[in-house]
Amino acid sequence: MENAALGVSIGAVVVGLVLLKIISSIVGKIITSAAMVALALAAWSQRAEITECAQSVADQAKPGATIEAKCTFFGQDVDIKVPIPEG
Repeated sequence: MENAALGVSIGAVVVGLVLLKIISSIVGKIITSAAMVALALAAWSQRAEITECAQSVADQAKPGATIEAKCTFFGQDVDIKVPIPEG
């Protein structure tokens, strides 16, 4: 009987360790997925700002000129200078 109790105890510890590994793996995947979704939503929210800035640069395009534009990316102003080649 003592051997059976020892075997059950060891089996319970092994099952517990396996479940701990599985649960931690699942939690890690959930956290990683949530971070990726947050990053995708942040990038999506900036899409309109970037599109407007690109349109502004395209509207100013003249051969041989240098376009200077100020764009906003995640609330930060970014100065952009784009040389347009002649031709």
